Amino acid sequence: MKKIIGFIVLLISIITLSACNTNSLKVFSYGDYVDPDILRAFEKEFDIRVQLITFDSNERALTKMKLEKFDVVIPSDYAIEQLIKEDMIQPIDWSKITNLNKETSFPEELNSLLNDLKSDENPIDLLEYMVPYFWGNMGIVYNTDKVTLAELEEHEWDIFAQTSLSAVVYDSSRDGFMMALKHLGYSMNTDVTAELKEAETYLTTIAKKSNIVFLTDEILDDMLTTKYDLVQAYSGDAVYLMDENDKLNFYVPEVGTNVWVDGMVIPKNAEKVDLAHEFINFISSYEMALANTEYVFYQSPRKDVYEYMIASDDYAHLREAYQVKRNTNDEIFRYIPEVKRFTDDAWLKIITN
Repeated sequence: MKKIIGFIVLLISIITLSACNTNSLKVFSYGDYVDPDILRAFEKEFDIRVQLITFDSNERALTKMKLEKFDVVIPSDYAIEQLIKEDMIQPIDWSKITNLNKETSFPEELNSLLNDLKSDENPIDLLEYMVPYFWGNMGIVYNTDKVTLAELEEHEWDIFAQTSLSAVVYDSSRDGFMMALKHLGYSMNTDVTAELKEAETYLTTIAKKSNIVFLTDEILDDMLTTKYDLVQAYSGDAVYLMDENDKLNFYVPEVGTNVWVDGMVIPKNAEKVDLAHEFINFISSYEMALANTEYVFYQSPRKDVYEYMIASDDYAHLREAYQVKRNTNDEIFRYIPEVKRFTDDAWLKIITN
């Protein structure tokens, strides 16, 4: 009897789940990366439920995409490049993205970044496969009571090796090696073994310092109370922290940093391709893009929203972090599998020794 009841319950669950999936759009994104009001507005306008599934890293997202079906996914640039090469996503039909013009809608700094990729020795046109969602760069959030701008300008990324102040290096092999390679004068996309090993040695030295810790999202809570004197952080997180704590400021080393862009893509196996385009178009409108950047604090890819945020007196105290000023040595991460394997293995040794 219990087996029969169990089978009936399972059958009902499957039918319910199937019905639910039929009337829903599956969106796969970083956690807390979209204003919930936008999702509710989309649900109301299109009479459909949005299933928001979250991930905490691009690598885990790509793994899950091979096991499950999603309609819209929001990964980062290098992950999108990998998805393209592995034939896992389909081209965007820009005729359905009426709220954006891929030739004129983006800020100059973002356009130059995307154009650099198209003219690279290994060219790629990300806009063929994605619609920009947020973008920004990486720098240093610092306590102005403990660290001076002059010190940062003198040492740049090397401030983490020089200072005896409490400091956080972002716990990510890509971001850690980016910092080291830029300090050493190399490309963050280098595949030269000698340069990568030199960066590993440099990072190992930093990791042995008693004042250095390695964290990720914990930075947001810790820096609200100025627990550390300086932290390696993304610009969007810097905007949020500066809005909450007026002792904090943001500095981007001129020796170079990572300028990144996250984009909305549609997997090859998406079940609701037309609705996926509707969602991307909806969230890309001026009204929704403004609401989203005010909620998440990352840089909007819409030129009009981006310029509004920079010019607005309401956000003047955040301008240093929100405005992305591309320096000559700034780069975007590329998908280089052998380098990723090296840095991941080296990073594990660096932070555990």
